[in-house]
Amino acid sequence: MSDPAESEQSAQSGRSDARIRRPVLLIVLGLLLLAESLVVLAVGVWQISELLQAPSEVYASAIALIVLVLAAGLWVLITAIGVFRMRPWTRGAALTWQVLQIIVAICCFQSIFASPEDGWPLLITAVVGIGLLLSPSVVAVTRRAA
Repeated sequence: MSDPAESEQSAQSGRSDARIRRPVLLIVLGLLLLAESLVVLAVGVWQISELLQAPSEVYASAIALIVLVLAAGLWVLITAIGVFRMRPWTRGAALTWQVLQIIVAICCFQSIFASPEDGWPLLITAVVGIGLLLSPSVVAVTRRAA
């Protein structure tokens, strides 16, 4: 049989693992991702309202784009939740999202999709997000235990 003092000590050590303090930069990263996800989801809702108000000649393309935008918003929202929970997989997902934002910002600067003014907020938030992702305190708490 196991010693009651030993089981109490292991229970306390389990509780101490659950109480790891979140660094400020991790919280800022989570809030940034949460804001980005809400913006992307809002764009998806806006696209739905535009489709309903002014019917498109090509419904399949419009619906596919809406599904992709809403899926991206959901992906970033799940990533933000994972960041708040300090999950290791979130670094890769968040970095991928930030790189995609940089690509869209470059397209905006080249006036492929939008005007250059639309690219600056995307570029700035992506660079800030990458900086937060690579900060030592965020890497330390989201590192996979060996």
